[in-house]
Amino acid sequence: MRGVSLAEVSSATRISTKFLEAIENGHWDQLPGGAFNRGYIRSTSRYLGLDEDGMVAEYALETNCNGKHTVPPRVSPEVPRVPNRVAVRVALVGGGLILFIALAWVATSKIAARWHAHKTAATSTVPFSATAPQAATQPSAAPLLLLIHASAATALRVSADGKVVFDRQVSANDEYQFNARGIFQVEASDAAAVRLELNRQPIPPIGPARQHGRVTLTAKDLKSPAGGTH
Repeated sequence: MRGVSLAEVSSATRISTKFLEAIENGHWDQLPGGAFNRGYIRSTSRYLGLDEDGMVAEYALETNCNGKHTVPPRVSPEVPRVPNRVAVRVALVGGGLILFIALAWVATSKIAARWHAHKTAATSTVPFSATAPQAATQPSAAPLLLLIHASAATALRVSADGKVVFDRQVSANDEYQFNARGIFQVEASDAAAVRLELNRQPIPPIGPARQHGRVTLTAKDLKSPAGGTH
């Protein structure tokens, strides 16, 4: 109506002619929205000598109904990122390799632990049987034979010639025998829960009941057949 071209308004207000055409035709959905729309209307109205507040009020009245904006918000859809196939394959192969190494290490550790426990039990700990003949249970190479009978549950540790050959919890009525060349060391969390025999000779209790007990046994603790000690 005032004979001003859109190019002149765009040059003066620095508003794109595309947005000026949308304002002129009332195509509000083609504008950025929010405060930008009001700013564009104010700048255009100011340049054309129109009432800025009145034009903004008309815009607000036209684009609002019962307090709700009629122009749908412009939402930029998020484009899902497609993972790189090579990276995915490398990650899968690397994860599988790490899992295989971990499982192999666990299996190897368990096999080694079982083999060590079996070897220790076979060479150091022999369950005692009251019916077995003495000649079969006492090797001639070991001069000392220690028999241990547990009357109650207790933690028990036995060392033979300075090496720990037994270290675990025992239960009532458990019996064990051990061989040594020169010395035994026996420890029990409940001293009265174990009864010892050295070369079939009873050994006095290693301590009072429910107290930690420890004893060192050698050939000197053996009594001679006449009642004296070696």
